[in-house]
Amino acid sequence: MYLSAEILAIILGLSIGTVVGVTAFASNFCAVGAVADILFAKDWRRMRTWMLAGGIAIIGAQTLETAALVNLGSSPYLIPRISWLALIIGGTTFGFGMSLASGCVNRELVRTGAGSLKSLITIIVIGIFAAMTASGILKPLNDYLSDFGDSVTLMAPGFDRFFAIFPGIDGILVRWVFTLIFGGGLIWISIKDKWFRASKDQLFGGLIIGLTIPAAWLAVNFLNDRDSAVANYDALNFIAPLGQSLSAALVSGYPVAIFGIFALLGVPIGSFLCAAFTQNLSLETFSNPSDLPHNVIGGALMGFGGTLSIGCTFGQGLSGLSTLSVGSMLVITAIWFGCIWGIRYFENGSVIQGLLASLPKRRR
Repeated sequence: MYLSAEILAIILGLSIGTVVGVTAFASNFCAVGAVADILFAKDWRRMRTWMLAGGIAIIGAQTLETAALVNLGSSPYLIPRISWLALIIGGTTFGFGMSLASGCVNRELVRTGAGSLKSLITIIVIGIFAAMTASGILKPLNDYLSDFGDSVTLMAPGFDRFFAIFPGIDGILVRWVFTLIFGGGLIWISIKDKWFRASKDQLFGGLIIGLTIPAAWLAVNFLNDRDSAVANYDALNFIAPLGQSLSAALVSGYPVAIFGIFALLGVPIGSFLCAAFTQNLSLETFSNPSDLPHNVIGGALMGFGGTLSIGCTFGQGLSGLSTLSVGSMLVITAIWFGCIWGIRYFENGSVIQGLLASLPKRRR
């Protein structure tokens, strides 16, 4: 039976997205929660879940490229021109926004599937501002920040690719040195902790979510061989599909990448199935007057910042990290800083005081 590229994109996108949704709900996978647990309880388990996922994503993606099953060099994460200012501002803005909304894009999708109306509103706002930044009234600002100053142009924008350009150096050997340093290092840091190893939900959560990244690389490569219009070559990235979905709903004929949109839809479907199976479905609304503005502003910052930095915690985070991209590592560092800043803002009641509290303390 022949299946068109569009149907295959729907099937693959929904399948991978649903696995992410089920796993993220079951393991309480959350970037904001991971940072908050460290700051308030010195509990690194959820961060170790994220690190385990990142390590597996790196090793999985690099294995696929070594076997010539994917071409990571075609991804947006490895473009030679690095707009460093846009990546830093975008990542920091996204991180601050996800703290305000108490969750990144993936977490808001998971909560939406489990019955959260406030997360649904946040997702809509993210989509609106992602569309406005990519092709609407905020596009001039996006372009200005992306072109500001001297963007860095690298001959090889991945750590492994940079060293492999020198004569006499084996590119595959260099790739695996950096794969083991970053991927193996993240896995070792996560599983060396006995408390984390005893937390089976989080251990398996990191393992399965990590595996969805190489699965997504295989899927987009397979689809691009048939019709490049049905899938962006970026594995899992939830920001662009949100903006594309809204634009397509408003503008007839607006181009969309079907795989990304259905991977996006699969996440709340998966969390709904998991929540229903475990009897954890519940209607969540705004609990106090500050909830609505925090979620709306947080969604706006995530939509703008995620588009400016070309990704979210899944996009530039797990997917970009899996390519060993210099730009992705810059963005994820900015996202973590922005997240800490947002949490400290809640503590101090001031953006400036929150920023000062987020900076490293000088030891006397």
